[in-house]
Amino acid sequence: MANLLVAGASVLTGVILYRPFGGFYYRTCMTLLCTALCALYGVFASLILPVLGRSDLLNWSVARSFYYLTSFFVGISVTVEGDEHIDPSRPAVYVCNHQATLDIMLMSKVYPKATAIVAKKALKYYPFLGWYMILSKAIFLDRKNRQNAIKAARDAAENIHKNKTNVWLFPEGTRGHPSKIDLLPFKKGAFYMGVQARVPIVPIVIANYNNLYDSKAKRFLPGVVRVKVLPPVSTADVAEDSAAIDKLSTSIREDMLTALKEISPVDKKAQ
Repeated sequence: MANLLVAGASVLTGVILYRPFGGFYYRTCMTLLCTALCALYGVFASLILPVLGRSDLLNWSVARSFYYLTSFFVGISVTVEGDEHIDPSRPAVYVCNHQATLDIMLMSKVYPKATAIVAKKALKYYPFLGWYMILSKAIFLDRKNRQNAIKAARDAAENIHKNKTNVWLFPEGTRGHPSKIDLLPFKKGAFYMGVQARVPIVPIVIANYNNLYDSKAKRFLPGVVRVKVLPPVSTADVAEDSAAIDKLSTSIREDMLTALKEISPVDKKAQ
């Protein structure tokens, strides 16, 4: 046993000392390892925190642990602007742009307490991560079955008030174009959810970080990524019809795109 502890300590020391020299594969492996470790923590937290009456800390504690642990090893940190718009006194629907898998670590810096995440159904079958998401009552959407997706969104809207929880979604539905400072067209589920629940929609924008991370180019560099929380958008007077929802989603998308261009690095080749 002592030998195992010594060996483990030696490996950990080596991994930490190698941080300044680690490249794409080192940082990718460390990100995956941190994901597995925090998901495993999430499994246990999902069993313990509800018993203690602190379910509101479940996803928040996993998110913060994942951010600080991964940031330590990969050297990427987040600066947050507008975090005063994250109001713990009322539920909200949070919408965030989606560029790459690294978004999960970056958004973890601003992830609010008492917040459920909406994810694609396929994630529930991933080892560790899927177990944690099931136990934490994540909302899984089946993109191939529109009726099931609509029902899940409607149930989520009802639970926002019933359980006093927030919901976090990626309205683009999938990863965008990381080499371009742009947004994909928004799907309407998040906005229907906000209108049905009559809670504000809070846009959160992660700056384009293609200069730091690009899986195709095998680029994974240390650096700082800006994240901006925009003012909440009221849904109190928005009708539950297609035209009104389209207008709401288009307006929020335009605001998020403006913010994305404002906070993203200006020396982009794509510009």
